[in-house]
Order: sequence, then C-alpha cells, then structure tokens
Amino acid sequence: MNIDIINNEMFNLDETKEALNFYPSDLIDVLKFHKSLGNIQTPLIELNELSKELGVGSILVKDESYRFGLNAFKALGASYAMKKEIEKNPNIETFCTATDGNHGHAVAWMAQKLKRKAIIYMPKGTAIDRVNAIKSKNAEVIVIDEGYDSAVEIANRKVIQGNRNGNGSWSLIQDTAWDGYEKIPLDIMKGYWTQMDEVTNQIKDKKIDLIFLQTGVGSWAASIISYILNNWDYYPLFFSVEPFSANCLAESIKAKKRVKINKKESTSMAGLDCGTVSTLAWKILKNSISSSISITDSFTEEAMRVLSKPIKGDSKIVAGESGASGLGALIALIKSNKFYNNSLNENSNILIINTEGDTDKINYKRIIKD
Repeated sequence: MNIDIINNEMFNLDETKEALNFYPSDLIDVLKFHKSLGNIQTPLIELNELSKELGVGSILVKDESYRFGLNAFKALGASYAMKKEIEKNPNIETFCTATDGNHGHAVAWMAQKLKRKAIIYMPKGTAIDRVNAIKSKNAEVIVIDEGYDSAVEIANRKVIQGNRNGNGSWSLIQDTAWDGYEKIPLDIMKGYWTQMDEVTNQIKDKKIDLIFLQTGVGSWAASIISYILNNWDYYPLFFSVEPFSANCLAESIKAKKRVKINKKESTSMAGLDCGTVSTLAWKILKNSISSSISITDSFTEEAMRVLSKPIKGDSKIVAGESGASGLGALIALIKSNKFYNNSLNENSNILIINTEGDTDKINYKRIIKD
C-alpha cells in the first residue's frame, strides 16, 4: 500500500473556529518582530508546466528553503517564542529543546543571537548534516539512542532539573504541546503566521482550493489553518500529509481522539517522524482537516526529483524529504486515481509549502541521483 486516505468524519470548521487563539494585535507583533530580525519574504513559485502534466489548474509552491539562510521555516516560530520568553524572564541563560533537525537549528540560531546557551537533544539516526548545522551555531548537541518523543521527554526533564534552584534560568522551547505545557508552543505557532501573511499578499486575487499540509506533531499545520480561518474570506480544503510510519494524526482522526503511535518502521521524512499530535494542534486539526493522507517515502522522493529537475519552463526547487511531501501526496493521489473528484480536478488551484531545503545533503544527493 503506497497511499492511504482517511476522510475526516469530524470535519466542522465552525467548531475549529471556537478553538482558535488568534488576535490581530498578536499578528502585528509577530510581523514587526520578524522584520526586526531582517526577515525577507520567501518566494511563491508557480509550476505551470507541472500543473499541466498532473492535470490540475495550478500548483503554487511557497519555498521556505530561503528563510533566514537556515534552509527551513522553523526560525519563524522558535525566534518569536524565545523573544517572548526573554521579555518575561531576562534571567534565562539556557534554551533547551528536542528536534529532528530544523527546529533545533532555529533554536540554536536564535540563542546565539540572544547570547544565550542552547542544548539540543536529537533522536537516534539523525543525519550528520543536521547535527553539524546545529553545532555550527555553538549549541551543545546530544544524540540519544531513542526516538523523537523520548528526546522531548529528556529535554523537558533537563529543564526541570536546571530550574530546581528557582531562578528560572532554563527555558524549554518545544514545538509540541501537552497538558501543562502550552504557552510556549502557542507562541511558536503564532510565529509561523508570518509565512501565511506573505502567501496572502503573494497570491493576490488567485483563489486557493486545496492546501497540502505536512503535519508531524501538527503545530505548523494548525498555525496555517488558524491564520486562514481568521484572515481569508473563503476557506480552501486542508489535506494533512504524513509518512505511514508516523501517521499519528491520521490514526487520531480515525479513532476520533488523540492517540499515540509507536511503529517500528522508519521514514526519510525526519521532520514528520513523530508519534503524538500536540494537544494545541489537535484542538484545531481534528475538525479542520478534510482528509488525512499517509504516503510511503517513495512518493516524497519522487517529488524531490520532480522539483530538482523541473519540466522546461518551470523553476527548480530544492526540497528536502519533509519539504517535498506535500507534492508527494498530490502525485500519489493522481497516480492512484484516488480522490480525483470535485475537490481535486483540472480546475483546482493547489498550494504546497516546501518547508525545508536539502538539510541532509548526503541523502538529498542520493535521492536526486536515483
């Protein structure tokens, strides 16, 4: 089985809106802060020839490989949350997090700017390029012999231990939420709004019918949806995308409750290799995702090759394994003739977000060569 689709029986945007934490003043604060960091709008690229080949109206790709020179979008969220934490407690000396790569790179980058220490826990099997990128920002990196969820637990315990003296000199900057830990993940989600604010200005009068959203723990996808439901005068369909080996959102939607999964299979989509949906994200995603799609690595790798060697007339896009998964899901749907109906047809305008570039250069070169 190369693709699985779960149609969400809980879909109800009215219920989603009740769960949103969106305030215009927060958006203004986020945009102002990112401007102070020297943020430059990343490109929105239209792939006209690929859309013709796949038989859809248009394919727009927001390319986050340009963001802050970090090859991924994550700095938007981490930087804003860390700024808010320093405002509340200037005594913070150490920022700590768990990551598969991109989020930790962002935390290390911002900690360096703030002249604070960063300690980053990473799961087993983490690509050496992602480890080295974080080390290049003068962060301490600890690769554990367990998966992502365990790394989160270890980072949290480390921060609790560091704060036992009572001065609050440690801060956990984690992009997943759980009961009792939601304020910082919420600030991270708010930080991602800058991305969709740019897209809103870039699409001008074009109406987007369908958005593919990589989910992982779900914070980024929930952020994108919260922005759109508060700022667009129409609502596209939202499709979530996950690897089969880590489809915790799909399993939660199927069960109609948030569940934890622990599959033994691995995936090249390291940024999506998560076993539990964030509590904050679940409140938004459980009613706003129209369909949840699980794909094999073969489709995201095919998408990476399609973007790296475009049809003549289209622009080249360097997309990593997680970054290309949205296009991978679109290709999988069309190849399998699944869901090819009123929600995905020859008139559909599709938004895909390349969340990362070649953050694992060794694997990227292997895939592209294949």
